[in-house]
Amino acid sequence: MEPFCRHLSAAVLAAAILSWTSMAHAASITLSDAVERALHVAPSVDVAAAASDMSVAHVREQRAPLFPTIGAGAEYYQAPGYDEVVTNRGLSAGMLTLDYTAWDWGRRRALLRAAEYVNEASRLGVAAARAQIVFDASVAYFDLLRARGAQHALEVSLDRLTRYVTTIQALEKSGRMITNDVLKFRTARDSTELALDAARSNSERASATLGILIGEPNQPDLDIADLPGPLPKPSGDLAQSPVMQAAQRAIASANSQIVAAKAERLPTFQVAFTTGFVGIDPPKTIAHNFGGSYDGVMSVPVFDGGLIASHIDQAKAKAHSATAQARQAEYLLRRRVADASLRYDEANRQLDILSRAQPTADDNFRLTWSRFLGGGSATMLEVLDSYQQAEQLRLLHFDQQFNAREAVVETNLLFGRIQ
Repeated sequence: MEPFCRHLSAAVLAAAILSWTSMAHAASITLSDAVERALHVAPSVDVAAAASDMSVAHVREQRAPLFPTIGAGAEYYQAPGYDEVVTNRGLSAGMLTLDYTAWDWGRRRALLRAAEYVNEASRLGVAAARAQIVFDASVAYFDLLRARGAQHALEVSLDRLTRYVTTIQALEKSGRMITNDVLKFRTARDSTELALDAARSNSERASATLGILIGEPNQPDLDIADLPGPLPKPSGDLAQSPVMQAAQRAIASANSQIVAAKAERLPTFQVAFTTGFVGIDPPKTIAHNFGGSYDGVMSVPVFDGGLIASHIDQAKAKAHSATAQARQAEYLLRRRVADASLRYDEANRQLDILSRAQPTADDNFRLTWSRFLGGGSATMLEVLDSYQQAEQLRLLHFDQQFNAREAVVETNLLFGRIQ
């Protein structure tokens, strides 16, 4: 009996674990869940992060010339095949050298500042990539909500039309309806069934698209949670968007490159210090000639065939291009923000109208249907027309809801928001 009890307890525990697991898998995916998963899955963030790492390394490369360079070397040379008068019997050397550019009129610091601005722009590129992923995942989520809403509305409509066809057929058998009226209702039902099949396909595609974005491919029936209410209209300053900040960093980087290019025309002063030994044989050299040497060099370019002038012109052209691109980016952003704001306002006005028009359309259909069944003056065409108007308004509600939500997340994208 005791072994049986143990097996029974194990079976109950296994069933409970399976039940908890199925409940965990059945939990609906919220919008924040979808966004978080998409940020972990999307490769564009890794691409932007790799570019940022490259720019960090470039900053270190431009910072290195600000410090001295230290090198060491050793050499022992013999050439017995040559005359000793020429070779001086041989050479032995061991040196520790230090080189440093003491003054270059700020050229190295200008190049460093240019690299730092590029690094800041690359970090902003990571933020822009994340904002784009949030936008894509949110739009896919809203599209699935719209498709599911339309599918459910068409399922209800098909069920109602099926019952209406049954009613019309019963009235035909009693002689109160003609065959033409039955055919009209059957045609309306068949059209709704076709629309429902298309809506199911749209829902499956939207689910598959969202599944790919969040790392769950081949999922035509993702369970997502509905949103509680309308999203508020966002606002912000375009100057704080990653795109505009990156454009300003590009301008600053180009200006620093102009400073660096102009500094190429000015003198540079370099110092060098060497300590070690140079002589014939290592023992004698170390004993008598161990010491150091000092060197200072000032160099001024006199003629370079226009090389420095071309560097300056290239830097100025980059600055001009960066300024133009910043103006173009600001123009496009302002236009898109204005368009998204208008679409948001239009969608909300449409939703307000639909909220008032839907009950009226439903009442109109019920009244027309009652008049038709009661033998009044209403015709079958009037019944179908009033029904289709009510259903069209119901489906239009999902489209306008999607338009309002899409406008919100697009505005957040333009402002560079992640939430």
